[in-house]
Amino acid sequence: MTTETTYLTDLAAVLWPCGGLLGTGDGGPRNAPPRRRGHQYLPVPSAHNPRVILPVHDRSAATRGITSFAQNHSLRERLRTLLLTGAFASGVAPLLLRDRLYVGAGPGIEHALAAALDRDLSIAIHLGPPRANRKPVLLLLTPGGRTIGYAKVAVNELTGRLVRAEAEALRLLSEARLPDVTVPRLLYEGEWNGQPLLVQEGLPVGGQTDRPTRHQLLRCVTRIVSVAPVTERRLSMSPYRSALDERIAKLGSRPEVGPLRAALQRLPDVSLCFGAWHGDLTRWNIAGTARRAFVWDWERLSLDAPAGFDALHYDLNECVQAGVHPGVHRWLESGARLLRDPLLAELGVRPNTVSTVMALYLIDLATRYLHDRQAESGGHLAAVDDWLLPALEGLQERAAHEAVHTG
Repeated sequence: MTTETTYLTDLAAVLWPCGGLLGTGDGGPRNAPPRRRGHQYLPVPSAHNPRVILPVHDRSAATRGITSFAQNHSLRERLRTLLLTGAFASGVAPLLLRDRLYVGAGPGIEHALAAALDRDLSIAIHLGPPRANRKPVLLLLTPGGRTIGYAKVAVNELTGRLVRAEAEALRLLSEARLPDVTVPRLLYEGEWNGQPLLVQEGLPVGGQTDRPTRHQLLRCVTRIVSVAPVTERRLSMSPYRSALDERIAKLGSRPEVGPLRAALQRLPDVSLCFGAWHGDLTRWNIAGTARRAFVWDWERLSLDAPAGFDALHYDLNECVQAGVHPGVHRWLESGARLLRDPLLAELGVRPNTVSTVMALYLIDLATRYLHDRQAESGGHLAAVDDWLLPALEGLQERAAHEAVHTG
């Protein structure tokens, strides 16, 4: 078995305690399942590269799963979505896709969610690419095909922390005032098969929404920053710096610890504005209209970080879509331009702090990746010593120059 097929069978043991076996559409020959079985699911595009898991027995749920989980940010992605939805709507998809995940008869995650929400439902499952924080996201649908919400189930210690953190974040955000930003409501929190579980409502994201423009993005960032009281402190006196230093220390003897700690110590002691940040604001968890942003995936919410982190994170992930090294080179300039935007200036982000904020963001990101062991799962940004530490070295020089020469 490959790493991915092993992941599928391990995941099946979490979602369906009766377990699951991989096979083909004719019932064999790979790990042929027992005759008495429950439902069949289709790993799409295959068991060796699963991105979604769709029910064979529910054509409507499978079709909605394809459209709901599709990103459609490029022509190629839109064409793939169109072909897959057509195949499932016409009923030919099970004939074209041979791999199956057979789950045994008995209570499974569907039954638990139906009981928790007190309604009948069907599910489609999104997995995404292999990463340390990879966990199943379940689309919950009524028998008529209407979206009820999304469920997240932890599969290990890291994802357990993230699921619990997101539930706490959604509770906090339900009491926060976020003008022009809509956040999912928490519908249910509990456990399944010994792992944390949450259900949140679905947001009205689709044909009427799109990726944010620069202005819409920065407007959203300013709203998120203000979830916590915005304070101004010198870097050396800030709780944020102390917390970041402690997080680096907890990495132990890793070779990256020395460069990260040295970079933090060399930054100029400028005054910065601190507030909240989403923690993972990317094109995959924000959409909006001209007047409103819809933002989800709040598992990384922090209430104490330099203002501007979310803008830098979004921009970095956009820049590296065509390649990490050229993307980072572009980001070193485009990220600086974002931080100099008048919308962020209103929050107190000043020209003499731009490179310091960018350097702190990279130190924070590196520390997160190292704690989560992201490099071990092959994340394209997770190789800290390959691109992040060299970029950080240049930013330290820029930060020192700005602090001295900018008024």
